[in-house]
Amino acid sequence: MSTDSEKKSIWSRVGDQLGYGVIRDYLVPVETNNVWYSLGGILGIAIVLQFIFGFILLYKYIPDAGIAFGITQSFINSPTWKIILNFHFYNAILIVGLLAAHMMRVFISGAYRGAKKGLWLIGAALSGLVFLIYITGEALHWDEIGFGIPWNIKESLAAVNLAGFFRYTDSSLLSIPTATEKLTQLYAVHVALAPILIALFVGLHLYLVRAKGISTPFWKKPSGRKAPFMSHIKIWLAGGLVILVALLLISAFVPRDAGVAPQLIPSSPFYGTSDDPGGLGFKPTFTIGWTRGMNIFAADLGISPDILGAMSATALFALILLIIPFIDRVRKEPSDKAEIFSRKRIWAFVAMAVFWAIFILGIILNAITAAG
Repeated sequence: MSTDSEKKSIWSRVGDQLGYGVIRDYLVPVETNNVWYSLGGILGIAIVLQFIFGFILLYKYIPDAGIAFGITQSFINSPTWKIILNFHFYNAILIVGLLAAHMMRVFISGAYRGAKKGLWLIGAALSGLVFLIYITGEALHWDEIGFGIPWNIKESLAAVNLAGFFRYTDSSLLSIPTATEKLTQLYAVHVALAPILIALFVGLHLYLVRAKGISTPFWKKPSGRKAPFMSHIKIWLAGGLVILVALLLISAFVPRDAGVAPQLIPSSPFYGTSDDPGGLGFKPTFTIGWTRGMNIFAADLGISPDILGAMSATALFALILLIIPFIDRVRKEPSDKAEIFSRKRIWAFVAMAVFWAIFILGIILNAITAAG
């Protein structure tokens, strides 16, 4: 029988092989052990849970335009699969919310200055990848709302005269064989390309946090005391546990239907129509409702095609996130509240205000404007 010391030695050796010592020996300021400075880690846990539940769904989902909606219906009608699909759906919304909260915490605290600009830029890239994986996931639901994703891709490509080159035309989307090609492409992005890139960028993000050091709260006076990074990770795990339990309960007890069958399959009440999903009265989910809202805004301004509204807003979002660390003229992280609202930060605050003004305007216009 092995002794306790031998067991400890075995676990110690396993930990050494897995690099546990790097985490164990990494110390962080005790002031960072709070929820606000753990949002990034909790977001990471949520992403891991999303990958796990998405991986389970891979076992039954087939990206065939003729049967994908039926598979979604079978998920919704199954007591077990319903929980898995609903968790994947609600957690995707939560990930977007956590990402926005983490981004604003980093922005307000000025944690992107000096040698940490790269951290912010990697975070901006992750924001784009989360948006990509969200919209492709909405497409895979393959109800009429999900069908709106490839339809909007078609309109975006048509706006720059590339629809024919990529074979994104009305006829190709309304034919099951060619629509299956498009759905398969979106499926590949959702289950392979985007997750791989997200994992790589998250890994690089964590490495840079470890290499450059974690930021400290500006509202707390540094005590100079340090705590093991594991104490920080425990907050992540606690947050992840709350997410897991809460979303499992919501997924089990909050009803959600499969939606309306897409117009290209015979079971759809809109079968045979060539109108777009928006014209048929369907809106995207709340999280990306700003895209439709900006299309409405563009149409009200007389801009045609109106898809240029969403395209312009997306480009502007990306530009704002990329330039923020360069237009903030304060070089060091703020150490008190007065430095947070320094006049030298005015352009950074203006840029972020424009970002949220566009987002909120889009959400409001999508909510108050009749479908169609």
